[in-house]
Amino acid sequence: MDIITILFYLVTSVIIFSSISLVIVNNTVHAALLLVLIFFNSAILWLMLKAEFLSIVLVLVYVGAVLVLFLFVIMLLDIPVKKNSSPKLYLLFSVTTSLIMFAELYMIILFHNFSDEANIVVSSELNNTYEIGLMLFTEYVFSFEITAFILLVAIIAAIAINMSKKQRSLRQDPGKQILENKKSRLKIIKGDEL
Repeated sequence: MDIITILFYLVTSVIIFSSISLVIVNNTVHAALLLVLIFFNSAILWLMLKAEFLSIVLVLVYVGAVLVLFLFVIMLLDIPVKKNSSPKLYLLFSVTTSLIMFAELYMIILFHNFSDEANIVVSSELNNTYEIGLMLFTEYVFSFEITAFILLVAIIAAIAINMSKKQRSLRQDPGKQILENKKSRLKIIKGDEL
């Protein structure tokens, strides 16, 4: 068994373990961080398949933008979290996860032969990004729009859930504003009253 096969099994086992943990874990912030690990390992799989553009897009768009949006929505909901774990356990988990991610990336860069590609004749006017965009907005436009709509509904629902709590929202009462007069809201202080 060569190193690429070992790396493939390592990356897929991390994805499977992280996916199971994502479903089991109770803390939503931990679930979002496990999603980062899943996206990162999926990007490594794309890199192994010599689809570098899709790998970088997965890291930049999903980890950099969509997941930050998910974390923003999670923090907007302000769900109370029970703290029953020690900080040393969090440190151990984060260091272990970081070491696994860097080891996988190091093994990909060191052992994967990126120059060993098949001789493919590529037209100079076509590129990978153009082809992906063409397929995304022609053949898969319905799936693309459904995904965007689901994300929009999730954001609106999170904001609506948060705004329904009356004790946390700041609202003005127009009836009180109309009844205000100059004496109740303005006090003139003379120099000797200071």
